[in-house]
Parts: sequence; C-alpha cells; structure tokens
Amino acid sequence: MNRAIALLIMVFGMQVALTAHLYWPDSGPELMQSTPLIRLDAAAIDEIHIEDDRGNETRLKRVENSWLLPELDNLPADEEKTEALLQVISSTAHGAPVADTIAARQRFRVASYHYQRRLNFVSKGKVRDTVYLGTSPGFRRVHARNDTTDAIYSIPFNTFDASGIEDDWLDRGVLQIDTPDLIEGPGFALVRDGFSWVNQNGGLPEARELDAVLRALASLQVDGVADEDAQRSIAELEPTLALTLTVGQRQIALEFFSLDAGRYILSSEYPVFFKLAAYDYNRVLGFDPALLAGSSVPSLNKGTNTDKENGNRSDTTSMEQP
Repeated sequence: MNRAIALLIMVFGMQVALTAHLYWPDSGPELMQSTPLIRLDAAAIDEIHIEDDRGNETRLKRVENSWLLPELDNLPADEEKTEALLQVISSTAHGAPVADTIAARQRFRVASYHYQRRLNFVSKGKVRDTVYLGTSPGFRRVHARNDTTDAIYSIPFNTFDASGIEDDWLDRGVLQIDTPDLIEGPGFALVRDGFSWVNQNGGLPEARELDAVLRALASLQVDGVADEDAQRSIAELEPTLALTLTVGQRQIALEFFSLDAGRYILSSEYPVFFKLAAYDYNRVLGFDPALLAGSSVPSLNKGTNTDKENGNRSDTTSMEQP
C-alpha cells in the first residue's frame, strides 16, 4: 500500500515537472538581450502588408510622407495608427524574449502556420521582414516573433490595432475642414474676412449658428466607406444637403445623403461615398439657413440720404397744409 502511494506521488511529481517545463517561460543565451523585432530601419519601409487569421488582408503604402490604402482607392490611412505600429515593432522597449522554443511558437500562436497576424514589411519592392503576432499575455500586450529568429517577445501592443480589414485603417478625419474661406449652401453664402464672417450682402450671420457649423466641419468623422450595394443606391439619390467650400485654392463640394437607416457623405475630392454616424450627420444638417444668411447692414450714406428724403417730404407736407 505504501509502495503504491509512493509510486503515485512520484508520477504526480513527474507530471508537475513536465508541465513546468512546457509552460514556464523559456530561458537560454538568446534571452539575455533585447533586440528590435525587425532588422529594417522603419524609415526605409515602403509598404506594410497585414494578414489576419481569417484571411483578411490590408496593404499600406507610403507615398512621400503620407500613408495610403492602395486597395481602397488610395484613400489616406490613419497616420498616427500606422506610425504607432512601426514604432513598437522597431523598438527594443519590449525587453528580453520570453521564450525561444518551437513548442512555444505554437502555444503563443506566432508560428508561420499558426498566428493571429502576419505583418510583412516591404522596402523597394521586396519583403525584408515578417513578424507574427499571437496571443495576449496581459492588457495591451501581445506575443510577437520575427520569422528569422526563435525569440518570442511580449510587446506593448494590441492585436486589434493591426487589423487585416482595410476600412479599419482609414483616416477618420479625411473630410475635416478647419479653416474654410467660403461656405455656400441653400439660401446663404458666407465669406471669411480675417477673423470675421459676412454674407453676400455684407450682413453678419448669427454667431452661435455659424460657430456650430464651423465646429461640425472641423470635427467631421467618417465611419468608413459604404459597401458596393450602398454605393450604387446612393448614386441614384438627390442629396439632402449640398455645400460648397473654398479652402485656399481648393474648391470642395460636400453632399449629404440618407438611405434607409444609413447616413452618407460624398466629397468632390474622393471617388467614394463615406458612411457617417447619425451624430455627425445631424450636426451639419441641423443649422438654420436663415440665421446663417443674416440680415443686410445698410450703409451709413444710404441711411443718411433716406433720412434727408424723409425730412424733406415732412417739410413739404407741412408747408402744403393750410
């Protein structure tokens, strides 16, 4: 009986040791130093290809100093989001590797055949580095590995910030207009004169109404690109509102549409209809054109002449009375 208990204890101890060996963070000579996940300098990267575990793919391309989405009509990508990805991938701030075994690659989902994200970094038309993103060991951290090394790191990043869906990389502020020089809409036309705005007759728009419109245009956020079915349907509609804006040498036409429960916007600077949240849509369409049109301000000379004419008529009338 005692021998059986001793045997069971020994077997249990072996199981504990095996489990610790498999799941305890690996150690080795390679784990003593921290290195960037990519060998390529971030400034030399021309393209980033992102593939997720569901087969979605996104391609980001650097054109001069901007990032674009070639497969999405070359629309602007979110610069801040793209640069944040490059910074964490090229940084050594993640510390030393946490594992370096083949078994750990599969366990942390950073193997070439088993991953959550595969990132290809391209320079001059060739893939120079490939990085796999896998499981998360904690809040805003993810396991990552370069395909040329065994070292697996825990980096300060969120897998969802490396989406394989192109729409997720779109610059949401692509249609924002901060300082227009001219705004034309139904029943009004406003021109900026320094820090002031006047209408076509020299009158002043209602200040709060004007401020609301300017804020709405400056903070406009798109929710993505309308799908193909919606694009075709919207193209057959008349806009709910049309605005024309002049910004420096640019003239921009904005058209707003409503289709079923969806809200959309078309800019003359881009070939697609964008989705809008109801909040942004209502902010722009909620203004009162009459308040923006303002009232005409009569000139001083015209007022003086009118007074003189009225005065003359009064005098004449008094003289004609018996």
